[in-house]
Amino acid sequence: MERIWNYVYYTIFNLYRLLYKFSNYIDPFRLFYKIPKIKKFYAKGGIEDMSKFTEDIVVNNKKYGMNIIIAGIHIGGLLVLLQYGLFNLLQIAIGKSLIQNVWSSGNLYKLFFILSFLILPWIINENFLFKNDKYLKYFEEFDKESKEIKNKWQWISFAIIFGIFTFFILSFIILVKTL
Repeated sequence: MERIWNYVYYTIFNLYRLLYKFSNYIDPFRLFYKIPKIKKFYAKGGIEDMSKFTEDIVVNNKKYGMNIIIAGIHIGGLLVLLQYGLFNLLQIAIGKSLIQNVWSSGNLYKLFFILSFLILPWIINENFLFKNDKYLKYFEEFDKESKEIKNKWQWISFAIIFGIFTFFILSFIILVKTL
């Protein structure tokens, strides 16, 4: 399970790397970095190619880059969607809408509800991905795999992501029809 979840994370990260690469074709700031005075300014700070620096360090760095942070938010979001779908199934199973009880005014369950939906994904992701930077070890391993294996696991990852979204949406459809 840990390996699969790391591959989903890897796939989301690579998707954002690809989106960044495509967005660079229409990015007007790349032209800004080619102005000689701007190049000279950044060269004084030890940055010869600001576009490459931005891509390698600021955006695509596997430890601190913007894309790894966004992928981390999304991997946590997937677990929240899965959790909420399960909550909807619980409401269907007991035949009562619990969400109205949670959001009623003056109710302390709101805090418990929100924290439970954030703490459980944090615990799962902490143990599967972030503890001792496990994901970096998996990313190195995944980078070395053949293209066929990568493609296979990317399709599996997309299927998992699509499955979670589908489960989440269907849980609402079933909830509305039964309650």
